[in-house]
Amino acid sequence: MTAIYVGFILLIAYAKPLLATRIAPGLSLGILLGVLVILAAWLLILVYVRWANRHYDTALAALRRQSDI
Repeated sequence: MTAIYVGFILLIAYAKPLLATRIAPGLSLGILLGVLVILAAWLLILVYVRWANRHYDTALAALRRQSDI
């Protein structure tokens, strides 16, 4: 996520004419990339939560079973 965000900020800083490119009426490349950054954040959150639930929850349950003995 850091690479995506920093890349977007660097584009804002150094490639303003590129981001001002019109894709459709009322839609520039900058707006589209901004939306994609937000969607990427949500997607990465979803992937991490699923991974953490699958790995950490099973490890925590095993530790709890072990401490009950």
